[in-house]
Amino acid sequence: MKSAIDIGKWFVSQKLDTPQNTLDGNIKLQKLLFFAQLIHLKRNNTLLFEECFLAFTNGPVVESVRLSYKENYDLFGTECVYDDTELESLILTNEIFGDSEAIELVEISHHSPAWRKYYEKSIQGNYHDKCLSLIPYSDFQKEMEMIDNVLFAHEYQKEGVKSDF
Repeated sequence: MKSAIDIGKWFVSQKLDTPQNTLDGNIKLQKLLFFAQLIHLKRNNTLLFEECFLAFTNGPVVESVRLSYKENYDLFGTECVYDDTELESLILTNEIFGDSEAIELVEISHHSPAWRKYYEKSIQGNYHDKCLSLIPYSDFQKEMEMIDNVLFAHEYQKEGVKSDF
């Protein structure tokens, strides 16, 4: 199983972290990781990477990726080899979410019940407690329903485009 950084490298190599090496690029990368994880989990019943997400203000975040992107962006330029199921999930994530802006992906991720639950739980007065913001994968059941609808709509749209020709 790849690390979240390894998966992030694919999105960076496709130049999907736009604008690259910026806060918005980091935010977009985080949301692509979130949606890729959900897509992979739904389609393969297994995780794409083991690291958990934290519920931050701008949605779910893998802390190791956030910090590495911010402090050592060149790390994302190194190559990684992906198996077929990983690539299928990454390509599908790109097809569905790749053209979206960071802020759009943040808004979509804010519809995640698990993110909302742990974000609200982590707010302690004026303080955000990272330890309380950890989102366990066992809480992603409603997200599976959401991503199932997204995948269905994507397939329907693709089939509709094919039948128009």
